[in-house]
Amino acid sequence: MLNYLLDKSPLICSGLICAMLFIYAIGCQPTTDSLITPGEQVTRAELNWEIESLMSKSKIRIDQLDRQQELRNLIFQQTIIAAETGAVNPVGLITSMLAVLGIGATADDIRLRKQRNAGKNTS
Repeated sequence: MLNYLLDKSPLICSGLICAMLFIYAIGCQPTTDSLITPGEQVTRAELNWEIESLMSKSKIRIDQLDRQQELRNLIFQQTIIAAETGAVNPVGLITSMLAVLGIGATADDIRLRKQRNAGKNTS
């Protein structure tokens, strides 16, 4: 029996190597570094999810910047009109005040959501 194993050892070794490579190819998915969590390895599907998540977050943030810029432009326009004419446009003033109030309400809503989420995470 020992002579048979020694005679077939190259075939047995190559069979074992092929079996290990097959198990590795099926069981181990390729991974790369995470974009969100440093030091963590992610698969292709997880990386695609992270990219989509970052894209949606960046779109939300860009929209917030656009709204803030629109408010800023509205305030500057009302200021320029008031400086040129010497009179304050009541409709423009009310619109500006409502825009500021809306931004304040949105900021307060975001603050409350963060507090609620923090309370849920500690429970």
